[in-house]
Amino acid sequence: MRRRFLLLALLLGAAGEPPQQPFLRIEAGAHTAPVARLAVDAGGGLLASASDDKTLRLWNLPEGTQRLVIRPPIGTAEDGELYAVAMSPDGRRVAAAGFTGQSWDGVFCLYLYDARSGRLLARLSGLPAPVQHLAFSADGRRLAAALGARAGIRVWDATSGQTLFEDAAGYGGPARMLAFDRAGRLASTAADGHVRIYDPAGRRLADRVPLAGARPFGLAWSPDGGLVAIGYEDRLRVEILAAADLRSVALPDITGLTGEGLPAVAWAGDGQGGVQLHAAGYARLATPITPPGRAFVIRRWTDFGLGPSTDIPAARDAIAHLLALPGGGVAYAAADPGWGRVGPDGQLAFAPRPPGADFRATGASLTAMEEGTKLRVILRPDEAPIQFDALDGQLAPAGEAPGFLPARTASPRLPMADWRNSNRPRLGQQPIRLGDGEYARSLAILLREDGFLLGTDTHLRLFDAAGRPVDALPVPGAVWGVTVAGDVAVAALGDGTLRWYRLTGGRLAEQAALFIEAETRRWVLWTPEGLFDHAANGGQDLVGVLLNRGRAQGTEWASFRQAYRALYSPLAVRRRIAGDQAPAQKRLAQLGEVRERIGRLPVLAPGNGPCAVVADDCLPLAWDAKTLPEGAQALRLRLSATDRGLGIGPLDVLVNDRIAARSETGAGESQIEVPLDPGPNRIATRLYAEDRTLFADGPTLALRRAGEAEPPPEAGRLVVLAIGVNRYANPELNLRFAVPDAEEVAGLLRAGAGPLFRETRIRLLRDAEATRRGVLDALSAAAEEVAPGDTFILYIAGHGIRTEPDNRFLFLPQDTRDTSNWAALRAQGIDDGALVAALARIRARDAVLLLDTCHAGQLTMEQLSALGNETGRFLLAASGSVQEALDSYDDRNGVFAYALREGLRGRAPMDAEGRVSALGLGEWVVRRVPELARQRQHQQDAVFRTAQRDLRSFPIAQVPRP
Repeated sequence: MRRRFLLLALLLGAAGEPPQQPFLRIEAGAHTAPVARLAVDAGGGLLASASDDKTLRLWNLPEGTQRLVIRPPIGTAEDGELYAVAMSPDGRRVAAAGFTGQSWDGVFCLYLYDARSGRLLARLSGLPAPVQHLAFSADGRRLAAALGARAGIRVWDATSGQTLFEDAAGYGGPARMLAFDRAGRLASTAADGHVRIYDPAGRRLADRVPLAGARPFGLAWSPDGGLVAIGYEDRLRVEILAAADLRSVALPDITGLTGEGLPAVAWAGDGQGGVQLHAAGYARLATPITPPGRAFVIRRWTDFGLGPSTDIPAARDAIAHLLALPGGGVAYAAADPGWGRVGPDGQLAFAPRPPGADFRATGASLTAMEEGTKLRVILRPDEAPIQFDALDGQLAPAGEAPGFLPARTASPRLPMADWRNSNRPRLGQQPIRLGDGEYARSLAILLREDGFLLGTDTHLRLFDAAGRPVDALPVPGAVWGVTVAGDVAVAALGDGTLRWYRLTGGRLAEQAALFIEAETRRWVLWTPEGLFDHAANGGQDLVGVLLNRGRAQGTEWASFRQAYRALYSPLAVRRRIAGDQAPAQKRLAQLGEVRERIGRLPVLAPGNGPCAVVADDCLPLAWDAKTLPEGAQALRLRLSATDRGLGIGPLDVLVNDRIAARSETGAGESQIEVPLDPGPNRIATRLYAEDRTLFADGPTLALRRAGEAEPPPEAGRLVVLAIGVNRYANPELNLRFAVPDAEEVAGLLRAGAGPLFRETRIRLLRDAEATRRGVLDALSAAAEEVAPGDTFILYIAGHGIRTEPDNRFLFLPQDTRDTSNWAALRAQGIDDGALVAALARIRARDAVLLLDTCHAGQLTMEQLSALGNETGRFLLAASGSVQEALDSYDDRNGVFAYALREGLRGRAPMDAEGRVSALGLGEWVVRRVPELARQRQHQQDAVFRTAQRDLRSFPIAQVPRP
């Protein structure tokens, strides 16, 4: 049957293919555009959400953690936006559709995916209009779709894909929603005002217009199938109809609400045998909530909608869908964006959690200066403004703002009118033409008053002084704010990004985009070609590259984190914003065809199920297991690697975002064992291509220990390995202050350990002790010694170089003699791969890498940051620029060690008890090193990076209080 379904799906529709260029997409672990629909399995453990951001996401219930992201093929405009989702009752299949497939097929389609793996199972094409809603029958044997335009509804056999029935006759407007009852009857609503009910064979049982001139939208069957609740999109009205003939039975009270409509309804259990009716949409309280916050409410009536009601403040924007959950309560989709959940008791379990900025109310705060390289903006309502310096890569709270230019929206020469939230803006009395249904949201008059920019829902448009269109670029979200600085425009978009555009010769050209994660302030900055920079505390996982394959094939995805070595290029990004294209062009010429390489990444798939090591046994687990057996000490994984043309490099396993094991494996099955942390364990796997510039994500697990909460914070040990090399086997390499730096830092860490650690163990390797064998043996000894509760710090001072042509980090140990060629240096040195493999065996949850190794003046931020990205550890390192690092600042220590000394003695930020954290020390050193170097007429920087997704700092020293 499955083969027949696939064949039918592939044969339907035209022979076009999706666009093949790379698409750069935000991936912030949540939706970045309005969520349209939700679906749930019969067991209530898995929820699916579909969004305008062109992703389908699967979530664990009841906690609401993300399980899987599915990305259908997309186009350059709206193609790929998802308006509908349905899940089979057994939770194995999920269907999604919307504005899908039309730009290459000429018709629309829906996709059917495996809900566990995200694999595309089938594609049904030939649909004449976008899909507005989807529903599986209670037995999972039928799949129904409500279609836009006047295309009506269709119902398929969910196994074979064969059409069972369709009804377009008499639909005078788009079908809105549909739902099956337990007996197999199907109800639908439509914008023509009709509510229709069909029997399982597709015959109409009832057809009625409940209220003349009104548009029913939301639809829900009562649990016993005797009633149908209807919510209207164009008025505050909820109506309960008898399912047999659709006559009106009751009108729940909507007193106290204001707004345009209630298009979402659901009946849901209260966990005690009762049934409550819920409705939402554009409804707000007639008496505003103070403070405003979540102004959009869900009204909940007791006793099937006939009893008294309560209002639940639920969202900051309109609520598009209410979904009854099998265990009681409802989930709701909102334009915030995001989704939330109301418990069976009517209490809000959690609200939508948008990951980025919300410029709808703050876009007008956007200002810029210095050709747009410095920005000032408010990310969310009621927050303080922030300032971003694109050339320094610094994000900070904004102080006073002299010199920042807001958008000019008024000018006697260009009298713009009716432009805000309007589809009929004017220049004087002359109408400015926009697209059908397109609304203007923002305006900026050019500095020379020779034209203006209009930001709309779909485009950034450039007009001349006479109001004639000059150029336009499509945008991934409404342009809520735009300003101009010199020949650069900066826009604040509805997807949470800030984007730079250069105005040259009457043309708009995008230069870069910035996404800031609002809660953590992690950020990522990237060019249209995919080169990127990111915050010291992470951000490389916030954007990635999506590649379409064939129209009936799944897409390829690689986050910037996966392509770190290939695409991380902060200098090229910053120069691009400043107007210099050369560094980006040079880097891209070196990279070659990145798209083709991403499409050939190796595949890492689950093998036979993992098992948990308990004493002498290994107890089997499923790949979707959530709980570890009691006493589990390690996890044994079986994985399968497939080469697709780039060769196979190392296989990494990360535990709680840090590397725990690295295996040099080849194609086929392999087994790898990793130790587990106390408490929860997040397991991630990744497989590198042979040249290690790209890696593919593999299976993941999120495991908790039965009945165990997070482990209590207990004092562990501080374990330090400090390495310094002054006197090399090749005297030409000798240094003066690497050994004193290592001794100084080790002493500072010992002095600062104080009450933070129950014991401090420090090992120093000086000169002849720091041979290649000596360093690797010391790291192996640390792996044996260090326990999960300990803090490990590795400090290395000596020569570090960048290899050519592969741009790898290479530390030169003391026994380096031959420097005549790269092959000789690689044979004697310790490259980043060996360093990562050694660190993978060190189990400390908290660790810092301190690398003072750029004395050769070749190491840049790119190589050092890549090392931090791969280890998942805090990385603080000296970074060379155009000259060698300054060997000494005070004839005692180098600049990097001097800054560390200041920070550990109390110059770095401290808490109330005088504790210096890894994060605080990193921020201090990064700021201080360039200052110290400039005092000696030198140029040097420092790099601070972490690849952890859940940023968690930790103390490393305590300064005595006076």
